Amino acid sequence: MKHEGIERSTFLRAAAAAGALAGIPRIASARDADVGKLYADAKREGTLTWWTAHYAEDAAQKVREAFKRKYPGIEVELLRQTAQVIYQRAVQDFKAGVPSVDVLASTDEAHYPALSKMNALAAYAPPDLGALPPTLRALTDDATYHAGALRFVTLIYNPKKVARPQHWADLLDPRWKGQVTTGHPGFSGVVGAWVVAMNDKFGWSYFEKLAQNEPKIGRSVNETVTDIVSGERSIGGGPDALAFERKAGGSAIDVAFPEDDAILVVNPFAVMKNAPHPNAARLFANFYFSREYSQALVDTYNFPMRADVRAANGLRLDRIKYYRNKVDRLAVGIPEVVAKWRQTFGV
Repeated sequence: MKHEGIERSTFLRAAAAAGALAGIPRIASARDADVGKLYADAKREGTLTWWTAHYAEDAAQKVREAFKRKYPGIEVELLRQTAQVIYQRAVQDFKAGVPSVDVLASTDEAHYPALSKMNALAAYAPPDLGALPPTLRALTDDATYHAGALRFVTLIYNPKKVARPQHWADLLDPRWKGQVTTGHPGFSGVVGAWVVAMNDKFGWSYFEKLAQNEPKIGRSVNETVTDIVSGERSIGGGPDALAFERKAGGSAIDVAFPEDDAILVVNPFAVMKNAPHPNAARLFANFYFSREYSQALVDTYNFPMRADVRAANGLRLDRIKYYRNKVDRLAVGIPEVVAKWRQTFGV
């Protein structure tokens, strides 16, 4: 079961079960019957530019191909990078008046209120938004960004070398000196959310103790999986989905959801106000809530966005113990912990 506490009882701010965005004035939207026209307009544009940090490269490619199968005639220019890299580039281009990206998908939820204050996001209510469970339908009242993926930071490990861990403190065990792997909060939005949550739950002394185990620190959270699969490291704080996918492929890696909470990271996406292909951008925004999108996620062991698509391994979100920081905590907390991280770990 889920914990009560800081946003533990819901994944996102609850929206009304039907038409949660119906009262928002002057929002570009389309009804289900209008998707055909939107598709026709998007085909005339011919291209979609999508920057994402939501999942590993192979998962992003599967989503890209699923969109192209559903909507042939639209090419997808994909950039998969860490959250802070794509955010900084998007902000730089927007301020310079350069329309470079249509749909921006970061793993740092705090990026979106900041982009909204810059007037960089287009308000849009995708017509299939109602396919999501009610609690997933609204991150913000003005429909400028939406939930595009859900990720957990969990304990990942080599089961041939490590007995199944149960608590976050297991990463601090001196037996694993030189065998721990993590990402970097200054690059990865998922790692940033994890570090903020761990700091708030256990205090910064947790990371001071972790430093004594001399962890390998990459950039992306996904590098932790690579480290364990390669045998370079044996245990770490990493992503559930990619670890499950590698396990299914026969690699020596497994996933443990800690008894003291996995860390839930909500991954939003948004249509940019200066999108060079605005119709393709809106069509892709609606695609996020299609069966095809959720199935592409399941095929790579990510959680589906739609409740009527079964998750890989039969996992159910309502039976996972998790902790999630509020978005305003992330906005302040990530810069704070990045500075502490660099001081503690020297990177």
